[in-house]
Amino acid sequence: MNPPTPPPREPHYFDNEAYGWSVRQCAINLINTLSGWCRQPFEFRGAANGRVWHFHGDFSDHAQLLFTTDKGDGVIELSIHDTNWVLAEVSVNGALQFRCWLEEPYEEKEFWPDGSDGKAEGDAPGRISKSRSWLQIRCADFPGAPDQGNGYWDLKDTYD
Repeated sequence: MNPPTPPPREPHYFDNEAYGWSVRQCAINLINTLSGWCRQPFEFRGAANGRVWHFHGDFSDHAQLLFTTDKGDGVIELSIHDTNWVLAEVSVNGALQFRCWLEEPYEEKEFWPDGSDGKAEGDAPGRISKSRSWLQIRCADFPGAPDQGNGYWDLKDTYD
């Protein structure tokens, strides 16, 4: 796989735009939000069924989330790139499956495939709800994501 390549534009973080926090601090806050959702393991269903939990990284510029599913087990490595984009590297059964770049332009978290331009007509190619209740990937933008017949690969938590 090629070296990580973030979108060429600056990431959007609503706390930077609304409150003037530094872009780096906003990226740290995004990692803390994502890993904080997993401090207690939670279960999900959809294109894969399983459980995710926080493993490593507290209030810093990186975190590691572990997951187990009916499709394979793996890890999500979160870190901050020099450009202040949050990099997520997703590995399943020890093999890197894909990279994406996260930002938080408003309440939903958005993510972009590695090497993309970070621009979209309408919704971003990857999205996470503000309350972590769902995750959605547009398969046309993430070729490794298996299409569920509707152009998307998605997960929902089991709490609803």
